[in-house]
Amino acid sequence: MEVAIISPTEGKRSSKIYDAARTRGIILDAAEKIFAELGYSAARIDVIAKESRYNKSLIYQYFGDKLGLYTEVVKRADQIGEQITGSFIAGLLKNEQLVTDPAAFREFLEVMTRETVSFLLEHRSYLRILFWEAAEDWKTWNQITYRPDDATQMHDLALAAQKNGILRQDLDPALFPILIMNVTTATLQSSSRFEQLLGKLDSPQMREQTTQQIAKFIIHGVMEPSLL
Repeated sequence: MEVAIISPTEGKRSSKIYDAARTRGIILDAAEKIFAELGYSAARIDVIAKESRYNKSLIYQYFGDKLGLYTEVVKRADQIGEQITGSFIAGLLKNEQLVTDPAAFREFLEVMTRETVSFLLEHRSYLRILFWEAAEDWKTWNQITYRPDDATQMHDLALAAQKNGILRQDLDPALFPILIMNVTTATLQSSSRFEQLLGKLDSPQMREQTTQQIAKFIIHGVMEPSLL
């Protein structure tokens, strides 16, 4: 049996790569927390540096500037979401009957809603970042170079579903992804405001009930009524 021998140079190189990745992760965790708490405009690099326990110069070295750091926070959150929900949604999108079979389209909306709610509740800081962006008219979001293609994919899906009579004819397909995102995020973000009526989303029962209600609202809002 051969035994691989790692030279001291290779060991040091691997250690440096690992340390760099770990350092980036710690900085991104700190940045995500501060951006979620204060929004992009009010967040400061020195505050993020203090939270991460790394100096500002290292942050600039890794990310260039505050916008570069913010871009990486958004990018990482989207990639995490893709890892968690992407396999489920991608599998459903491959179904050739998705835009021709009302039952398949309804199942897609239900699964997508469930996975989206689950992701946002597990990553509440990202949800808060979205609402900070909305409050600031998406000015920073529209400056970042990273652009997930989810909206384009959903728009194309809506066009095909409407052509086949599954999506309601009086709905603009361009609004399909926007309405779904806003119904989901606004409901979750507002839940604490109405805890006396709804209860806390930390409860598995309340979480399931809210997910079902969001899914039903979306389904009945976008699908052709005669199919329901």
